[in-house]
Order: sequence, then structure tokens, then C-alpha cells
Amino acid sequence: MKKIFSIFFYFLLIFINSQTPKLEGDISILEVKYNFSYIPDTLNIENVVSEPMILLTNGKKSVYYSENYKAFSDGFKKQVETAIKTGSIVEPGKLIQSKVRHSVYKDNDSLYISNHLGRDFYTFHAEDIHWEVDNLTNKIIQGYKCTKAVAKVGKRIFIAWFTYEIPVNDGPYKFKGLPGLILDVNDENKYFNFELLSIVKINLPIEYKKGLLITQSQYIEKRKEYINDPSQGKINTPEYRKRIEENKKKFNNFLE
Repeated sequence: MKKIFSIFFYFLLIFINSQTPKLEGDISILEVKYNFSYIPDTLNIENVVSEPMILLTNGKKSVYYSENYKAFSDGFKKQVETAIKTGSIVEPGKLIQSKVRHSVYKDNDSLYISNHLGRDFYTFHAEDIHWEVDNLTNKIIQGYKCTKAVAKVGKRIFIAWFTYEIPVNDGPYKFKGLPGLILDVNDENKYFNFELLSIVKINLPIEYKKGLLITQSQYIEKRKEYINDPSQGKINTPEYRKRIEENKKKFNNFLE
């Protein structure tokens, strides 16, 4: 079955690449689902947060986002539309909640990461990742033979497992740049882990909403400002400051 899928995918990729630029840029051919797990507090490695993530890709363009966040956004929009028509109450607390707010858009050599800081929504451009491929080290992931690759990203070392059997230069989050789809990736301390859940052939629009465009360093600075004062000056009590300092200790580990 896997061989049939690989052959079908190969010819489908040729077909997609022969179409108009609009089709190449807007329609996915694969939906790849990953489980993203991470440790918010490096002093409490028992506290692991996980969430399903979706990658829609056609080999040239892709969008990556939280499945829970998409479900929340769609549900909230439906609640608002229903409230306008019927006068019902909007109850976002009853919707599925998301802990992951980031999303990623890849367009050939361009890569944009977006994230929410409170009510603000920012987007920044991420640099390319330079991998060292170890063709002698392999393992099987859900029936696919995968090859090891290693890269230094910022101050962390990441280990990826990609498969030549699906010749797509893509993967979860900002990880790309290998001659095959990345099925699994984690940092060497395993603070951040992306594990394959499923791969299906699917034709869906690749849609992406950008936030206010800033640099990565500006985003990190704004994140510090937000962590130091989420209320943005609206609250300044001893209880509030104490809670902020406690949260800063609990949430000290970031992908960027």
C-alpha cells in the first residue's frame, strides 16, 4: 500500500508542477498531521504540553497551524454568526481550547512565522536551516524509511528524520530544506518534539493571514515586553506583579 501511495504521489507531484502558477500556490496535495509536544518549564520536565498540528503542502507552498486553534477559530466564528441571527449567547469557553498559537507559511525560499502576543498578531521572516545529512543512519517511521539530518538552529541542535520516498521539501514548523518530507524532528534535549501522526492526499486551499510584519529580533523583544506586562500597563498591583514573576519562572522555554 505504501508503494502504491508513493507512486501515486510521484505522478501527482508531476501533475501539480505542470499546472498554472495560481494552482501551484494555492492548492495542497498532502495533509500531514504531527503531534507537537514541548516542555514550557525546563525546571519541570514532567509537565509536557502537546497539541495536534496540520501541514498543508504542495511541495512549493505550505501552511502549518494548530488543529485545535483552527477548530476554535471556526467554532467562534460560527457562534458569532448564530448570535447575530438568533440573539444567542457567544460562549467561547465551551469551544476546544488551543495552547499553540503560532502558524507558519512557506513560499519556496520564503518562510514566515506568525504568533499572537495577547491581542497583537505579528509575523516575522525566518532564516534558512542548513542541514548535515547522515545517509548511513536510518530508521522506519510508519512504514517509511527515514534518514537522519542534523542542524544547529539558534542555540539548539535539532535532529530530523526525513524520507526520500516522499520528495517534498517540507516539514513541521519552520523545518524544511531536505530532499524529502520530514516526518519527525526534535531538539537534542527533547524539549520540543514533532512526531508524525498521519499523511493523507487532500486538495485544500493553502491560505495564510499575515500579522504585522516585524523582524525576528523585534518579535523576541515584544514577547519579553508582553511577558513582563501582559496587561500593557492596565494593571499594576502587588498581586499582579507576583503572578507575573511566577509565570515567568513556569514559562521559560521558547522555540524562537
